[in-house]
Amino acid sequence: MTATTTANSPLRLRLRRAAGAVAVALGLALPLAVPTPAAAESTPTPSPTQTPEHEGVQVALLPDAKGSYISGTPLSATLALRNDATTGLGVGTVHLELGRTALGDRHAVSAWLDGSADTPALSPIGDVRTTAVGAEGTSRTQVVVPAGDVGALAPGVYPLRARFEAPAAAGAPAPAADSRTVLVVAQGAPATVITVVPITAAPKGDLLSAAELTALTAPEGALTAQLDGVAGTPAVLAIDPSIPTAIRVLGTAAPATATAWLARLEALPNERFTLQFGDADATAQAAAGLTAPLTVDDFAPFLGPAGSPPSTPTPTPTATATTTAPAEPSPDAITGARSDILWPRGEVTPAQIATMSHYGEAGSTTIPILPSTAFTAGAEGGAVATRGTVGGSAVLVSDEAVSAALSDVAAQSDANARGSALTAANAMLWFDAPGSTVLAGLSRADSRPAQGLADAVTAFSGGLDGRLDRVLSAPPVELSVATESAEDRAAAVLALQQDADRLAQFATILERPADLTVRERISMMRLLGVGVHTTPEDFAAALNGHRTATQKTMEAVGIQPSNPILISPKVNVPVWVRNDLPYPVRVRLHVVPSDSRIEVPAATDVEALPSSTTPVRLPLESHVANAEITLSMSLTSPTGVAIGPQQTARLTIRAEWETIGLIVFGTLGLLLIGAGIFRTVRRRKAVAKTHAAEGMEGSVGGQQQDDAPPSEAMERSGSASASSASAEPESSREEAHE
Repeated sequence: MTATTTANSPLRLRLRRAAGAVAVALGLALPLAVPTPAAAESTPTPSPTQTPEHEGVQVALLPDAKGSYISGTPLSATLALRNDATTGLGVGTVHLELGRTALGDRHAVSAWLDGSADTPALSPIGDVRTTAVGAEGTSRTQVVVPAGDVGALAPGVYPLRARFEAPAAAGAPAPAADSRTVLVVAQGAPATVITVVPITAAPKGDLLSAAELTALTAPEGALTAQLDGVAGTPAVLAIDPSIPTAIRVLGTAAPATATAWLARLEALPNERFTLQFGDADATAQAAAGLTAPLTVDDFAPFLGPAGSPPSTPTPTPTATATTTAPAEPSPDAITGARSDILWPRGEVTPAQIATMSHYGEAGSTTIPILPSTAFTAGAEGGAVATRGTVGGSAVLVSDEAVSAALSDVAAQSDANARGSALTAANAMLWFDAPGSTVLAGLSRADSRPAQGLADAVTAFSGGLDGRLDRVLSAPPVELSVATESAEDRAAAVLALQQDADRLAQFATILERPADLTVRERISMMRLLGVGVHTTPEDFAAALNGHRTATQKTMEAVGIQPSNPILISPKVNVPVWVRNDLPYPVRVRLHVVPSDSRIEVPAATDVEALPSSTTPVRLPLESHVANAEITLSMSLTSPTGVAIGPQQTARLTIRAEWETIGLIVFGTLGLLLIGAGIFRTVRRRKAVAKTHAAEGMEGSVGGQQQDDAPPSEAMERSGSASASSASAEPESSREEAHE
């Protein structure tokens, strides 16, 4: 046996180490071996500045040609060794061991690769001396085992193992690791695979937003990677029409990268078919008894600034071309896509297959792609014919084991992990008939590395075109269904339909009911998506959340009554209409008093603004003085659909209080006026008496002066003259001075 070391380099990029560690953690069909506890104990403690994602030794044995081996020839393989520890790894030895008994079926192959079964008898076929590997370093060694050491092998799948051992460091256990793989000895012409690739993307809301599209269609975006992976390959594309819809309805607001992505998708030569909108599960709908699948046919609530979906650019007309402008495509249209293929979940019954066979447009024929495990032979681990019939209904069958292995390949960004998964896929493919055409469907995933996707599609294509006609033209085989209906999903569809019908009636309060009904339909179809909520518990929780949200929407409009005390026979009673929807609503407020002597409008039309509470004044006239009455109030849509619960306002009427109040205030007013008049009269009388008294005193004084003797009169006159004379000179002096 010869061994040539071709690389020994440190892993300087920690992102690469992280990717490799994640690949191991995902449990690949042929993972790099995880160190044993002893090896983990021997790993030196890293310095405080370093925190490796995974420490230890990992080994991978990758036979050439994806594990295919021709008996009697040397065995060539690549041995990859990786040291994730922060200290170097010394020289070690890899022991190669081969089982001489072929694994019996796919279950045995899976159990060997994942280590869940007892180790079969293995024989040593050679040892490989490894070189020292530095801290966080890798090495790749090309190994060639002579044909004589391998021995003669009949067609089959054989277990192959590589065990790494190295001397123990002082005071530490010896590091060790192993890797499990297989040798595939062909039994004839290899089968070729047509791979169906789902193109999906899950939004946070009903449709992908402009921000989400910008991220997904960026150069490093997930949707860009999917197109990069399938470009130039024979992949059959299964496209969720909600993606082109999200781009088209944005109109001029659509990101340039998104419109370019859509143009690139439609320009690809790959065969394609459309999934249901949101990748909804047709099996659940058939189980619920729906004679036609759920659809979305109104996108008006999502139209962007352009007001309508942008039309697909057309080439400049030539001299022979017509000048008639092409009709704008439907937002969910996909150029060149087939509409006669379904790809639902696999829990199905013959009756449901018959129902789905008429899920095409206007009841036309459709053919579902179902996993091989849905049929008796596939459930037991065997191969199933790619084209079959069930009770006269045509079906296509995807090989579930091959599909799962290729899905692992497509998910890996690490080359060693992809190589291991490809070997596992080759082993699963061995159990299909030699030279047959196998249909494989990758699992739903919104993100895949481009190289992994390309390898998954091309590895076993045989260089042939990926056309469904290759399997549709094969003679059908009558198949027996082994699965049962998913009753939880069937019941969910019925419940969701009932909720949707109630919401449609509620939506008549909107000027455009589609603002609610279309969003509800899309949300419902996404809930039924094939690739989401895959466990019963997860689905039940999602269903409960959806129904709760729908009920909350139908409770978003209601009445907020008041309970006033009315002291007048005519008054406006305040009522509020609450609208928590982001759309204006039109409702009719109905009022019924408990007493016929109360007059109030029986119906009042109300227009409530979005996300607001609108006040309404109800004119009320009471023909009763004292009463405790109630007003029963309810809302309906303009078409008469009841909206929200009925509310009751309790009114206390005290109409005589107004008369009593007027009398009391009138009396008080009269008393105040009378008191004012009385005080005024008294004041005037007092003033008159005072003036009268003063007038009498003046008259008596004058008479006494007149009756004085002449001598006294003369004296007073003289005194006055003297005073006047004495004042004159002083005045004259002042004038002279001036």
